Amino acid sequence: MDIWVLQENGRRTRLSVPFHPTISVGGPKERLRWLGDVLSSHEGVRRVEMVERVLDVQHRSPSPSLRIDISRYSMMGRIAEMIEGWGRWKEFELYDVDIRLPTRYFMENGIYPLAHVEVTSSFRVLDEPDWVTSHLPPLSCSRMDIIPEKNGPVPSMDDRLTAVQVDDEKVEGGSEEDLILELVSMIGRKDPDILTTSGGDSFGMPYLQYRARVNNVEGKLILDRSGSPLRAPFKKGTSHFSYGNVLYKPSPCLMNGRLHIDERNSFVVKEGGLLGLALLSRLSLLPLQSMARLSPGSAISYMECVEAARRGYLIRWKKNLAEEWKSGLELIRSDRGGHIFDPIVGAFSDVVEMDFSSFYPHIMWKKNISVETLNCECCTPEQKNTVPGLGYHICSKQQGLISTVVGRVLESRMRYKRMYLESEGAPYQDGEADLGPLKPPEGKGRYHHASNMLKWLLVTCFGYTGYKNARFGRIEAHESITAYAREFMLRAKEVAEEAGFSILHGIVDSLWIKGPLDGADEVAAAIERGVDIPISVDARYRWIAFLPNRANGVGALTRYYGVRDDGEIKVRGLEIRQHSTPKFISDLQTAVIQALSASPSAEEVPSFIPDAFSVLGRYGEVLRSREVDPADLALTIRTSRTLDEYTTDSEHVAAMKLLRRAGFEVNAGQKVRFVVLDHGSRRPEARVCLLDDDMDGVRYDVNRYLELSARAAASALSVFGVDEKHALMGLKGVEQKRLMSP
Repeated sequence: MDIWVLQENGRRTRLSVPFHPTISVGGPKERLRWLGDVLSSHEGVRRVEMVERVLDVQHRSPSPSLRIDISRYSMMGRIAEMIEGWGRWKEFELYDVDIRLPTRYFMENGIYPLAHVEVTSSFRVLDEPDWVTSHLPPLSCSRMDIIPEKNGPVPSMDDRLTAVQVDDEKVEGGSEEDLILELVSMIGRKDPDILTTSGGDSFGMPYLQYRARVNNVEGKLILDRSGSPLRAPFKKGTSHFSYGNVLYKPSPCLMNGRLHIDERNSFVVKEGGLLGLALLSRLSLLPLQSMARLSPGSAISYMECVEAARRGYLIRWKKNLAEEWKSGLELIRSDRGGHIFDPIVGAFSDVVEMDFSSFYPHIMWKKNISVETLNCECCTPEQKNTVPGLGYHICSKQQGLISTVVGRVLESRMRYKRMYLESEGAPYQDGEADLGPLKPPEGKGRYHHASNMLKWLLVTCFGYTGYKNARFGRIEAHESITAYAREFMLRAKEVAEEAGFSILHGIVDSLWIKGPLDGADEVAAAIERGVDIPISVDARYRWIAFLPNRANGVGALTRYYGVRDDGEIKVRGLEIRQHSTPKFISDLQTAVIQALSASPSAEEVPSFIPDAFSVLGRYGEVLRSREVDPADLALTIRTSRTLDEYTTDSEHVAAMKLLRRAGFEVNAGQKVRFVVLDHGSRRPEARVCLLDDDMDGVRYDVNRYLELSARAAASALSVFGVDEKHALMGLKGVEQKRLMSP
């Protein structure tokens, strides 16, 4: 295992230490003895030992198990698969097979990424600083840019390298060989601890390695501190489905002795910078480069693994926890989500929005919901520990693994939120300002950064309880959380109505209520006392509009906009909030809503509709006269499959065909950006134009963009009786004298 240490004198040193991971096998004792005899002389196995221990969270008492020390890590997966086969895939239970090797090393040695340690024959952590309240370790950071000569709509591997840049130092011209060697020299002179790129995983690093091979300098392309040339990833990127979207993740290009952070391929860095990345790595014991490319869900999963190891449990390799038997009626009662009060379509004055704080995580924590606490054998069902409406009971004698992890995150997040609200913050320390795009916000902004990063951990922790492949998932835990959530939302409704408020809308953890505004805080306090979960007034609206569903006209759950009492506009679910929307259309919809926002109440909004139509007329005129920058009309579509898997010939499929002609294959989950030239054409090159740096001379399809603009305008105005036909006429400058007439 290679450990890189930043010494107090500023030197960077690599320590190479021997490390032999272990896996464990549970099963019948006689079969384990047989397995031990077989493996004792097997290639890749260093030692085999029979031990008695509690295996995982599903076990309460010690059981016989076989501890297997692996001498060659590359063979560990193969050995595990052989053991499964020898046990006919049912006799043996395997543990600790797929935990990342660095995480295992961190756990066994009691250290973590960026720890302040004393190094002797072992590691001793000197202190455990909170990087949010104190300063980050003294790391240096540089930004690297690779600039190819683009001969098509997107750069390709065959495009010649024309320039390289590290921070503000740019070198261009000359041969590709000289540019590559100069890049190596610049990085060597600066010797940064962190090298950031934008798209380095998906294109930059593989392109650089390919151009070095073409120019016979592949062996000299040394960008990290190991002294080894850069190697492109062996594995291809992967597409996966997550929360209704298909996402694409390129293979990571990792470095040794230097951290490569691809800002475009890191949700964690986008949300939390280096501070958020260090915080999640510290909690999950995942290396910084790995954590930068993983999701908060992976972090919370590894945090649970770390807590399980701390309690002495092993981590099951392939979870085999079947759902408990349920009758049809039991399924109807249990297989439900959070409670929803369907929104009343229309515009309303004097509305209060209340939100529970981290609703589901608080339920998990305070109700002690975890995979091993549900229907435990040590407790009997009683009123105080029975899940409402389901009959499950929860252990009252031991703190659950999942609830412990979630509780720690909740407490930390609440502490950072308090510090953000109450403290003045602190200036940068020890070179933090030199971390470029990774630097933490100055002052108390770093507390907000940390709170936001922990929020994403809490957002994902609930979903993992019901995920079939989650290490500590169990569908009954998922059902119990939503059962408590439904009960608490109904209690909140009763408290609000008793105080004289009426419910306009409610969804999972938020309520929109109408009534005496000066009593809203008292209602929130009464609800919190009743359910023991924090709830607060998030906004008071001068007026708010709940919009209808386009398909059937009933209230859409997540489509609304309103004007707060301070004049700020809040929008959810409209085109403004969608990444696919062209800038021009987003600006149009924003201007339409701003025209209505001048109304002092919902009852007076209709008198401001003519102002909204004046906006449509102005935007329609510049669109029809072709004064709009074509780049502001670019649609951004995330593909859900590869080109050959599509059966319809839509606009984004035409864009994918153009990219294929240019030598670029679009993977499922990647985005394409294009401008519509002629919506009715069947030829891809005539139908769309790929977004480029130079869009001069591009003639967009006016009618198509008038149609899209009308759809966006009607989306905001439909609640006031304006449909797409009326909006289109407004865009075309047709006067509507009797639009608002009864």
